[in-house]
Amino acid sequence: MSATNPSTVSEASPRILSRELVLLLCVLALLVLLALTALFSRLYHKKIHTLADAMFAQGEADAQAGRVNAALTEYRNALAYNPTNPLFQFHLAKTLVAAGRGEEARSYLLNLLSESPGSGEVNLELARIAKTENSMADAMRYYQGAIYGEWASDPIAMRWQVRRELCDFLLSRGAVKQAAPEVIALQENTPAGDSGRLKIVAQLLLRTQQWNRALDVCRTLLAADRNDQECLAGSAQAAFQLAQYITAMEYFDQLPRERREQPDLVNLFIMAGRILWVDPFLSGLSTEVRAQRAAKALAMAQTRAEACARQTGQSLEQTPPRTDLQRVYQQGKDLQQDWTPRYLQRFPDRLDAAMAYVFGVENAAAAACGEPQGDDHALWLLGRSRSVVNQ
Repeated sequence: MSATNPSTVSEASPRILSRELVLLLCVLALLVLLALTALFSRLYHKKIHTLADAMFAQGEADAQAGRVNAALTEYRNALAYNPTNPLFQFHLAKTLVAAGRGEEARSYLLNLLSESPGSGEVNLELARIAKTENSMADAMRYYQGAIYGEWASDPIAMRWQVRRELCDFLLSRGAVKQAAPEVIALQENTPAGDSGRLKIVAQLLLRTQQWNRALDVCRTLLAADRNDQECLAGSAQAAFQLAQYITAMEYFDQLPRERREQPDLVNLFIMAGRILWVDPFLSGLSTEVRAQRAAKALAMAQTRAEACARQTGQSLEQTPPRTDLQRVYQQGKDLQQDWTPRYLQRFPDRLDAAMAYVFGVENAAAAACGEPQGDDHALWLLGRSRSVVNQ
């Protein structure tokens, strides 16, 4: 058995140690390089994000200052450095919508909506695009999505504003019936003490012809400020449409003359005055005045019937009567000679029958010849209001 050479072992050991040391150093160097790469990568991305944030901030400043094109440029530059940032995408899309470039904005918004289908902000911008394109169905869908969607801050206020925008949109398209329930929902979500929003609601109720609700809201506002001219005007308009002509005139009388003469009120004011002038049923009138008014109304109805008959080429003496106008006229013909001021003053209980004849003639003439004018129109409106009261 041969003995190991000590000198051979001593020479191999340093060689092995040297190789292990080199490997260890290589590993350490690699780790250092990886750490430096990660560090430089983080610094690079931090720098990129810092630049993107700065560009976005400049875009915000430009947008607020009304520099739309500059804002769009800054938003696009920010997205070039940070293309997946949803905030940058949304603000670029929102500015595109404001600039009337909805088609460009749509792709960004639909992508954002696919990621956050409940976003109130995204749905609102898509609704505005649909509105400009006159797409009623899409606008309604996205507006509803915005109303019931999620909002980052003050969701109650934002939903109120969106619903108001929806109401204005529908009314601008003449969709009064569709707007009416939205206006009611807006009213129900308006705090009782918020006079600013209640005034908006009152105007929307008037525009959707919801007269009772409009009058109630206007009266609430007048309880806080009885001199509010728009509330007085709204109350007068609503009361007139509800055939509450005395109430309407009371509100008209509280308005300055120049406000009553504005185009939205002047015809209603004049007609309310005419209706009260011809109405024989007003409380406080003497028997003599009631009889005089009824007799005058009978004479007007007679003239109206004759004019309408000439216009339509029919004879009021036709036997048997064939038209509503002929029938109504002949039903009261035998009684007309008794409906004199003296007769009606002596027998005031006959006034109701006389005026029923007047209203019947006015209704038949309106159906055959169109709505009357002047005092005949006043009588026609008075008759309609009496039929509502007596139902």
